[in-house]
Amino acid sequence: MKMYKYFLIICVGIMLIPYFSFSQEKEAKLTLSFSNSDSVCKALVTSEDKPIKDVTVKLYVKRLFSLLPINEGTATDESGNVSFTMPKDLPGDENGKLIVVAKIEDDDNFGSLEKIGEVNWGVKKGLLINSQPERSLSASREKAPIYFMVASDLIILAIWGTLIYIIFQVFKIKKISSLNKNKN
Repeated sequence: MKMYKYFLIICVGIMLIPYFSFSQEKEAKLTLSFSNSDSVCKALVTSEDKPIKDVTVKLYVKRLFSLLPINEGTATDESGNVSFTMPKDLPGDENGKLIVVAKIEDDDNFGSLEKIGEVNWGVKKGLLINSQPERSLSASREKAPIYFMVASDLIILAIWGTLIYIIFQVFKIKKISSLNKNKN
């Protein structure tokens, strides 16, 4: 029994050697900066205070349940910089703030990096509401298309009508069976 335990420990150890041997060769640093005048987000990738070129950086904006991709991936230039133009119609929080996330994902030399920044480029929540709501397929109750409301009312009436008809038929059958018993 002891030999089995030692054998199991040795096998697990051998399987974990490749897992721990694949470490990053270099550490990188990712910094974000924002230019308010033209809504440009800049990311700088450095390693040991030297710029790194040809590293793919992706830009996201944090949403309620996940990250909204703004740019699928742009490689850095010789100076380690990459620029992203932000859309001007992204909804922000109550104050119009957006949480911007820059990521380097699964790079061969530097692994995965993430940098988070906050900027006031979003549209405030109160400004997104239309003064005259329109009827649409995705609207709720009172803003739903009229033909949807009429169709749902007709379906409900048809179902209830069928149920009431079945109940009357059951009472009719009961009445007819009681009349037939009285005749016999």
